[in-house]
Amino acid sequence: MIRRFLISDQSLFHSPELFEFDYMPEQVLFRENQLAELAFRIRPGMEGMSPGNAICRGPPGSGKTTSVKHLFSEIREATRRILPIYLNCQTDQTKYAIYSRIFAMIAGHAPPRTGVSTTTLMDVIAKAVLDRNAVLLVCLDDVQYLIRHDTVNAVIYSLLRMHLDYPGCRAGVIMTTSEMQLDFSRIFDPGVSSTLCADEIPFPPYTADEIREILSLRVREGVMPGVISSDVLDQIVRKTEKTGDLRIGLDLLKRSILRAMREGRRSVLREDILLAYGEFRLLHLAEMIQGLSEEERALLLLLIRTLTNTGGEALTSGEMYGYLIEEEEISYPVFWDRLETLAEIGLIDLRIRQSKGRTDVITPRYSREEVEGICRA
Repeated sequence: MIRRFLISDQSLFHSPELFEFDYMPEQVLFRENQLAELAFRIRPGMEGMSPGNAICRGPPGSGKTTSVKHLFSEIREATRRILPIYLNCQTDQTKYAIYSRIFAMIAGHAPPRTGVSTTTLMDVIAKAVLDRNAVLLVCLDDVQYLIRHDTVNAVIYSLLRMHLDYPGCRAGVIMTTSEMQLDFSRIFDPGVSSTLCADEIPFPPYTADEIREILSLRVREGVMPGVISSDVLDQIVRKTEKTGDLRIGLDLLKRSILRAMREGRRSVLREDILLAYGEFRLLHLAEMIQGLSEEERALLLLLIRTLTNTGGEALTSGEMYGYLIEEEEISYPVFWDRLETLAEIGLIDLRIRQSKGRTDVITPRYSREEVEGICRA
């Protein structure tokens, strides 16, 4: 039976690649203004000058990565004066890892695993940029991971000051982040801030109408006729709008169609969406927990277990700090930074309650069983 399923040609997909997160559409819908802003800042690089730097900020699934990748693809087709390099900071989080990845993209092969310093990598990169009479443009996608590993200042400073060690070698930086409360003025060293001078480009969540149009286009181009009804699509749009993450809509389409195929049906039912949403929820939770530091993960587990043991649905930040200092010697500002990280990536909610002064109330978004299950995996 398994073999028959694997080799069956009764697929409900016409172009399944349209539902992968790394699929690059020919046109990025509803992000024309953001693309125009990015292009305007990059334009000086066409003249051999340093490109303007930018920070693309928006919630997850708001088109930041897709827009940058689309723009980089356009640059590669239009000119050799700009050398665009895309980096995923979830994967590369140290200065050496960043420059190793740039080296590999420019040289066409990875550097030796041992015996090569960051300075040597920079020498090769700068020489290649100068030989091509080009300007280096680097995207640091999900830059908050460099911030958490305390490497962001070293990486950006070395990129933007390359012209000092390698006269004529110019570089620009585009950063993306989904952490809306991140204050870069408190993070960047004065030397980085004065050199960077980055403009911020906002990426708001897609509206319900925009989500519907994007998903409808993927359905028309990627799915056989009749598989997704208008009612099912409306249900997916509502769940996607509630989370604000377009990737949820794409994943719900993919998972629900696969579920219908497994059941031998030619169309998706509303029940398929509910089951697919549960699967995505746990997958998304696993991705968020994977990006936490050991200390942040410990705080999340303590918070979830404390709420269960006390029989409550919420805790104040002061109460939570009291429980934490029984486990670890830690200052309140450090505790608060970890707590804000959990809130920024969507693991907890923080809301202000006015009662004889400001009180911050913590509410988890996931159950103890869900969190502990992911942490044990």
